[in-house]
Amino acid sequence: MGNQPYTAIEQAIIEAGDNDFVEDLDLESKKLHYSKDFYVAMYKLLEEEEMSPIEAYESLGFDTKKLGKNRAYRAAKQARKLGKKKGYTIDPSSYDGSVPRDKMGEMTPEEELAYQQARIIYLEKFIEFQKKIPSLLEAIHTSSKKK
Repeated sequence: MGNQPYTAIEQAIIEAGDNDFVEDLDLESKKLHYSKDFYVAMYKLLEEEEMSPIEAYESLGFDTKKLGKNRAYRAAKQARKLGKKKGYTIDPSSYDGSVPRDKMGEMTPEEELAYQQARIIYLEKFIEFQKKIPSLLEAIHTSSKKK
């Protein structure tokens, strides 16, 4: 892309990348990669709150005016596909725990338990990574001195 300014859709994708439900983004293919938590939250809004795909997508913090309505429809289709799995919202493997609890909306006690189990695993991995940072920084610092 060089020094060329971003297109409107690229800028919208960059802005959407700040949303807790976005795991990663790809400007080249203009794609957002959503967390597992996103799909559970989207599914619940569609099925339990009976929201339209656009309403659900926007309530999770995405701007369809900038990102386009098709993203909302594709996300809803994927959420419904995942939701067909028996016990989807109460299975800890349906969550990745990367999204703070307050962003997940209403949950039954069983869903809360599944989410909290995934959140604990996520936070344990995060802490393990945090512990490795000093040695990683030392390795970087040492390797840059050798040049």
